[in-house]
Amino acid sequence: MIKEAINKLIFGYDLSSTDVKEVFDEILSGLADDILTSSFVTALKVKGETDDEITAAILASRDSFKKFDVPHFNSIENISFLQNDNFIDISFAMDVVLSASGVGVVKYLTGDYIDFSKSFLTFKNSGANNFEYSPDLFEKTHFAYFKISPNENYIKYSRDVFNKLCFNNIFTVINRLLNPLGVKNQFIGVDNKENVERYANICLKLNNDNTIVLSGNNNFSYASVEGDTFVAEAWKNKIFTYVINPELVGLKCGSLEEIKCENSIHGLDIIRNVFQNKLKNVSYDAIVLNSALALYISKHADSIMDGILIAKKTIDSGLALEKLNQISEIYS
Repeated sequence: MIKEAINKLIFGYDLSSTDVKEVFDEILSGLADDILTSSFVTALKVKGETDDEITAAILASRDSFKKFDVPHFNSIENISFLQNDNFIDISFAMDVVLSASGVGVVKYLTGDYIDFSKSFLTFKNSGANNFEYSPDLFEKTHFAYFKISPNENYIKYSRDVFNKLCFNNIFTVINRLLNPLGVKNQFIGVDNKENVERYANICLKLNNDNTIVLSGNNNFSYASVEGDTFVAEAWKNKIFTYVINPELVGLKCGSLEEIKCENSIHGLDIIRNVFQNKLKNVSYDAIVLNSALALYISKHADSIMDGILIAKKTIDSGLALEKLNQISEIYS
């Protein structure tokens, strides 16, 4: 099937969902070698992946995974398509705020790249060394940063191709949207406002309950404190788009320069200072704004404004600091 699919792509034909599933069944069962897989991925990129092709590839990849035992409480998956390495780790900070507020937070790695993944590196710098998924620890902490086993067929048969290709491709998207725990609420940051509505549409096709996709000013992959953020909400089979600005929700606009840090350790120090109520600056507002949007889309807050109040209370009361210390100790 994969050779036939490559020929279709070369001539510019879109693949059906059935075509894509059959190709990925071949790839993820080891029946297609790296050369064929690379040729397929490249031809698909040149032709241009459709939303239906991406959706079918994600679903086929999920089917290859073992099923995880997930505690039954409200959870959200926090995904960034671009890590803004020069800034404090907003993703990790908001995950701590969310879990301290009672929302389960999950994040995963599809390879052994902890030192190259910003949030995992920040978590490691906080004292964590355990990156295995444990339902018991997840239920206790409402927090799970874990590595997917290299023995999973998806990892085994896509890793080498993904690592060797020097361009973003369908595996780049699958790696972000695999969602191995089956979490139905997602917070997704992308680096280009042109992709905001597209990824919201893909998430609708993936049957998520609630998803928020956003892109901040200057290609910032989180809600920005510097100007407008483009947002798409996907829920109940509809997509709602709007623009949010810090001043519209009672926060101050600031410069992204004010949330820069020297490295991951310095960034973690800034986050700790925010959680210790030593800083009420742009970093504080950035963490509050992003946490509020995630609280809202996970239905833990009735509105974005309500989410801002919850996020502020969680930080100001010391609950976020307690949660950071708890997860650092438990996962050490």
